[in-house]
Amino acid sequence: MNAPLHAFSPAAPALPLAVSDGQLLHLPPGWIEVQPGFNPRTFFEGDEFAALAESVKRIGVHQALWVRPQAAFDPAAPRFWLIAGERRLRAATAAGLAAVPAMVRLADERQALILADLENNPQFRVNLSPAEEARFARRFLAECEGDRAEAATLLGWSAAKLEARLLLLHAAPAVLDALAARSIKLGHAELLAGLPESTQAGTLAKIVGEGIPVAALKERIRGFALDLGAAIFDKTDCAACPHNSSRQAALFAEAVGEGRCQNRACHADKTRAALDAQKAALQTKYPAVFLDTERSPESHAPLGRAGPGGVGEAQFAACQGCRHFAARLSTRPGEEGKVEAPLCVHLPCHREKVAAANPPPAKGAAASRPDGPPAVPPASPAPPAQADASPKKVEAWVDGWLRRQAAAAAARDPDLLRAWLLAALYREAGSPEAALAEAGVAAAAGSGRRADQIAAFYALDAEGKQRLLLALVQHLVLHRDARDGFAPGESDTVRAARASLAAAGVDLAAAFVPDAEFWKTHTKAGLESLLRRARAPGGETFAAWYGRTHRQSATDDKAFERLVGGKRDDLVAALETAAFDFSAWLPDAIARRFGPPGG
Repeated sequence: MNAPLHAFSPAAPALPLAVSDGQLLHLPPGWIEVQPGFNPRTFFEGDEFAALAESVKRIGVHQALWVRPQAAFDPAAPRFWLIAGERRLRAATAAGLAAVPAMVRLADERQALILADLENNPQFRVNLSPAEEARFARRFLAECEGDRAEAATLLGWSAAKLEARLLLLHAAPAVLDALAARSIKLGHAELLAGLPESTQAGTLAKIVGEGIPVAALKERIRGFALDLGAAIFDKTDCAACPHNSSRQAALFAEAVGEGRCQNRACHADKTRAALDAQKAALQTKYPAVFLDTERSPESHAPLGRAGPGGVGEAQFAACQGCRHFAARLSTRPGEEGKVEAPLCVHLPCHREKVAAANPPPAKGAAASRPDGPPAVPPASPAPPAQADASPKKVEAWVDGWLRRQAAAAAARDPDLLRAWLLAALYREAGSPEAALAEAGVAAAAGSGRRADQIAAFYALDAEGKQRLLLALVQHLVLHRDARDGFAPGESDTVRAARASLAAAGVDLAAAFVPDAEFWKTHTKAGLESLLRRARAPGGETFAAWYGRTHRQSATDDKAFERLVGGKRDDLVAALETAAFDFSAWLPDAIARRFGPPGG
């Protein structure tokens, strides 16, 4: 009886190690690494692997693994990539074998993939699942630079099998994993591959949990899928779509039939896009175009020329220029894109026009004699009423024309130009009525209507315009966006104020005069810090000045400490009456807004 291979405990090859193609070596398992994502087999834990592991424990590894040297192979510290035999390598590692037989192949990535597929040929190994074949086919196709004919030839597959495996990749990863683990059948995976990935996980859980057979799943999906033949959108792209059942019917054993869309969300998006395009086209003829989901049936009525519900030929022609001349576009399943037109969506006007075109017969009117003139001469037809309202596009053009005329007038008339500028500044400042009162502007300008403002501002004389300008600028700078919750320094108006001061070269130190409100914004500790740094024009700090001028004896050096050691309100009161010259000092809180902090 042959002893187990591992019983011989073959020693590792001598180092440095020279390798050649086709060389058989006994390598320690630790020298062999599994290249991430290389092995087409992903599932190892079935009954077949358990049997293999038990066999390796008893008799060792009889069939050699296939390996290839890693890049920059170091003969003194050899490392190999595994080409084929991961199940045997795993079993040998679990059994604690010191070495495993390995056939060295000097192969590149593409050649290694071919060898891996050959080694997994069904006549030698347990069959790969269709999921593992699908993933392997994608990787192998990349190695063939997308040449499907070459890939199929090298794999020994038919073109149809390659296409079927690639189409199977539209199944969600969880579905492929379940197929690889033999938890579901190929028919399940083929049917699920036609559904949106977002719905596959839930369906997969029901299949596994409820044991739904392939035939039942097919019936469910057939009821879910939509008929592409009735679709109103361009179906050119659908020919290559994985959700088109026609592709599946040609390649899979299980499909829901020809010409069915299994992605309802995509179908709905394409239908809506087609409806939007149809709606845009209709808007070149009808000013008002709407979907049946956008207006209730009671909100519009058919618009006809003649008959009891007609408005007359002349009036009908006039109605075509009205903004309420409309068309309705159906979104009802099976009737998508159906147009109902012309309609009127202004029912009071429609009833009036219909009544005018169909007056009731006069009471007591004598019947006409067959051989004589009519008893009542026919009335002259009433002239068609003007359209109730111009279409919105027409009104928009008129708006634009009026704007252009007003802009041209402002360019010619300086007073009109100033009126527009004042109106814009008034709104930018927050429409302050106090500024209007200060400038003596009519109260009508405060109505909020720009038309009233333009008229009132235009009527002001030059002095009135100047008063209003100054009042608005002051209000804008002092109050605009002060209550909008901006972080300090982030307000657009504050930034504008800072920029204007810098541009005008204002001496900020000369302009700064500390007051009680300034002092009260600081804590007592903050005040002490400020006063130790605030300097008079001569360079003396406030702390030094106060200690010098308020000492109680020649040796008293605690005057400033007593000042800042009391209550903050007392300190603020003392600062308000202090004779210290702050004219050369600018606090850091102000200076840092303009550059490096000051003293």
